Amino acid sequence: MTRRRVATLVLGAVLATPVAAGGLADWLGAPAPVLHPQQAFGPQLQAVGDGRAQLRFSIAPGYYLYRDRLRVTGSDGQALPVTLPAGEPYQDPEFGAVTVLRGELRIDLPATVGPGASLDVRYQGCAEGRLCYAPVQLRLQVPQQ
Repeated sequence: MTRRRVATLVLGAVLATPVAAGGLADWLGAPAPVLHPQQAFGPQLQAVGDGRAQLRFSIAPGYYLYRDRLRVTGSDGQALPVTLPAGEPYQDPEFGAVTVLRGELRIDLPATVGPGASLDVRYQGCAEGRLCYAPVQLRLQVPQQ
């Protein structure tokens, strides 16, 4: 195999990686690949001390969650009373005037949700100007402290 052929194969393998493809896409003026919903929104439950828990979202730049489509329920299926941030008004191409959430979210959970508890989290969001995800439902467990 010639050096040129080997170099071409190595370059092709490197450019096939998601990080390189995103950088190449930016360089060529094409949009970066769309993230998987869990990568785009990064939901996780964390124990925050005193037996309390917090639901956190790390929403990637260029992505948003619909505020009115975020639900947290206990393992018994009952909705948990949570206070969501105010969010920002947005004119969505799919749903019209909505409120969206961006960036880092920290949602305090009721005192009854302690270490080891399981919660169902349902959310829906979009990659701005590109696509909207189907609603996602996850079962998350609060870590032991």
